[in-house]
Amino acid sequence: MRFSVGLLNEYDPNELVEIAKTVDNDKSYKNLFIADERLYKNTYAQLAIVANVTSRIGIGTGVTNPYTRHPALTAAAISTISEISDGRAILGLGAGSPMVLDQLGISQTHPIETVSSATRAIRELMEEKNVTTRAGVFSMENARLNFVSKKKIPIYIAGRGPKILSLAGKMGDGVIAGAGLASVSGMEYAKKHIQRGMEYSEINSENLDIICWAFLSIADDRDTALDSVVDIIARIVKAVPLKTLEAIGIPKKDAEVVKRIEDINMLELKEIRKTLTEEIVEQFAIVGTAEECLSHMEKLIESGVKHIAGLPFENGSYDTQEIIEKFSEEVIGEIK
Repeated sequence: MRFSVGLLNEYDPNELVEIAKTVDNDKSYKNLFIADERLYKNTYAQLAIVANVTSRIGIGTGVTNPYTRHPALTAAAISTISEISDGRAILGLGAGSPMVLDQLGISQTHPIETVSSATRAIRELMEEKNVTTRAGVFSMENARLNFVSKKKIPIYIAGRGPKILSLAGKMGDGVIAGAGLASVSGMEYAKKHIQRGMEYSEINSENLDIICWAFLSIADDRDTALDSVVDIIARIVKAVPLKTLEAIGIPKKDAEVVKRIEDINMLELKEIRKTLTEEIVEQFAIVGTAEECLSHMEKLIESGVKHIAGLPFENGSYDTQEIIEKFSEEVIGEIK
């Protein structure tokens, strides 16, 4: 089993340094990913900070997209992180979320074709090739990096829809099975579509690393843990197409209740809690007391999941660093 940590790109430098050191010093964790979400802090600046205060863990984007960042600039940025970190960089790449793109007035046109073209272009640039491509959303004309990483940078393709998961199986060095698949049924769905893509794999995918990506809130009581994640989960459920929600195991009637919310910002926390079923929450999150989180993890592991990444949400019991430490000691420690 492997375990990794994901972070939003919102931490101040001093706090980020302490979190990164904690993850690096804890042999339970393999990687640290930082989101490239909305108008928060610059992901690559934060990864550079992490690279300079760590020596062991892999570090990467969790995740970026080819709509808000040109793939050639992404190739240059992640290659810089690889250079700074002595080859520990990982590129997590997805199609982006409406919660990210809508604020910038960007339309998520042709997402599968766009991610496919971006993956191929970035990989070729990192192999010192000249790249010419016209992918609709972006284009390159005889583009070439002025430097390349001495070590290969793996590209993990992220998503939750069937087509993006199949693309990940076909083109990815790894897969980040995106938020909403943190259940046994969700991961079975993901692996089915990943396997379809692997049948047409463009690289050696025999040992493809599939990460189950889950929000994480561990607290002294379940209600405190739930309070920290329900808002973001409600927003995702409202944004994701109904067919996708049904496919990953969320009952149509439960999803429709959430989608009927006109403005989540107008709801108090207790109203969101009433709207979201706990089954929906556990589709996206490992949440509750240490014992409850352990039970959730054991079910995933028994079903064949081999790599879990938790994105901690601070709650009334613990801050981010404390959640990372407690999860390692009282959950991962019990599994091993």
